[in-house]
Amino acid sequence: MKKLLLSLIALPMMAFGFTSCSDEDDLPEAKIEVKISGGVQNPDDNKIYVTEGEQLVFESLTAIPTNGKKTTLGFTTYYIQGIPFAQTYTVPFGATLDTEGMNPGEYVVQIKSELYQIDKSAAFVLISYELVIEPADGDGSDVPPSGSYVATPAHSEIGAQ
Repeated sequence: MKKLLLSLIALPMMAFGFTSCSDEDDLPEAKIEVKISGGVQNPDDNKIYVTEGEQLVFESLTAIPTNGKKTTLGFTTYYIQGIPFAQTYTVPFGATLDTEGMNPGEYVVQIKSELYQIDKSAAFVLISYELVIEPADGDGSDVPPSGSYVATPAHSEIGAQ
């Protein structure tokens, strides 16, 4: 009876020893494409410039697999200076940052989204942009060109959940 009791106690402990933890090799392999409008990204310093009082529109986030496996995004939160300003869980995972009332200057905008891929562990992706809000001078020279384009992040990282 004593051996049976010890076996019942030891069995769960052995199971903990054989379970595997999330490994970096088990993370989704993808890049995230972020389409924006209302601002201009300068290729020299990689910062996004927006005129004070205008809207920076994050039109869509798209997960592009680098290993050919089906990939999707999930719950997505947008932050400015670490404070959330928008959340979404529906495609195209977009948001709008209204700069009305914001002081001209430099800010950090981050996007954190759940990332899922077939045969991989659930993960999240964190994307960072440097944002410069320029003062409106009224002559129209600071108006960004119309249209949308893919913005290159200052930093992008995939991590385990």
